[in-house]
Amino acid sequence: MPEDKLPATKKPSPHVHPDERGKVAASNLVYSTYGIRPDLGPDVSYYSPELIQCTLPHSDPGTPAWVRKNGQFSLIVASGYDENGEAIGVPYGSFPRLVLAHIMTRVIETRDRRIELSSHFSSFLREIGYTGNHKGRGANGRRIRDQLLRLLRSNITYQWHEESAHADTYAVRDVKVAPKFALWFDYRNPEQGTLFGSWIELSDEFYQSILRSPVPLRTDILKSLRKSPLALDIYMWVTYRLFGMQVTGQEELNLSYGALQQQFGTGIATENYRQFRSAFRAAMTKVAVLYQPHTGDIGKPILNYELNESGLTLYRSPLLIGRKNRTIKADENIQILQTRSFDTDTLKKAKLLAGNWDIKFLTNQYFDWIAGKQPPANIKASFFGFIKAHRRRNGDNP
Repeated sequence: MPEDKLPATKKPSPHVHPDERGKVAASNLVYSTYGIRPDLGPDVSYYSPELIQCTLPHSDPGTPAWVRKNGQFSLIVASGYDENGEAIGVPYGSFPRLVLAHIMTRVIETRDRRIELSSHFSSFLREIGYTGNHKGRGANGRRIRDQLLRLLRSNITYQWHEESAHADTYAVRDVKVAPKFALWFDYRNPEQGTLFGSWIELSDEFYQSILRSPVPLRTDILKSLRKSPLALDIYMWVTYRLFGMQVTGQEELNLSYGALQQQFGTGIATENYRQFRSAFRAAMTKVAVLYQPHTGDIGKPILNYELNESGLTLYRSPLLIGRKNRTIKADENIQILQTRSFDTDTLKKAKLLAGNWDIKFLTNQYFDWIAGKQPPANIKASFFGFIKAHRRRNGDNP
């Protein structure tokens, strides 16, 4: 990505742009405002670095294909087609971003290409952070269903194209998101379960791209930013860049608004420079307010950056997800494996999934099955997947 250099500042600022200090000063209300609980460790979601570097559109492009360029790298998202040969459309906005984060997280947790979805449409929406009225034939409900189909039927191309005096180099990777899926949701009655379970089976290429180098993100922050695709993109991009800066030892990153406008797929025309600058500053403030430790000194800004008339300077800042978070999850997994048992809440959910099958029998079968194997990253999610697979193979009559 081309990075326009701005004059370097003498010393990294410990705060955000002066015009926005008042907004960030209110961040001590962040938990009550956004519903983030400081008493629990943060849940972690994952996202693809390729879709962070080149983003999905924020609004409907109205075309059967979307192209986003970042230097020599391009993201091309092509629409799938319906039974009449008409383009379904390109996924856009917050919803497909949250669905992708949910899918990618399940892949990391279960190492399975097939993603089982909740039998209740409303439960699925709550899992990815979507709330509100999605019932019946309303415009919002239709939009959600349309976005889900757009995403699952789409084709993604990652392309590298570099021209020089001596060569014209191409590197292309075409990816089908989900060549197989079944959605049995009752959209008119989203709280109503269905006889058949909904599922998504990812293409091997998409599955492997998720496992390659996933970027860890705070699930609570993703859900809190669900109403702003630009803020979602900024949070994911900031996290991705701060990881890179820590690895390389880079102290600061300077980008002009022109470079930032090229980075994010807002749909704002290049000539509308001031409109993009205003939108970016507002979204960056939302991210800074939420970029807080999950526990500890709440309200103290830790995202170190400055905004001026020309662009953004991002300084090295603490990472919200580090080794400590992964160690907590690893310790929990060790305890589960040693005791061959789950907590009461997990067993309650497992019983709902088990149907007529005895949960003690399934628990013993599960621990026998994973014995001697590499433990999954999320043993609870793996256990739920095991129960669903067992019922698919053996039916409901023990």
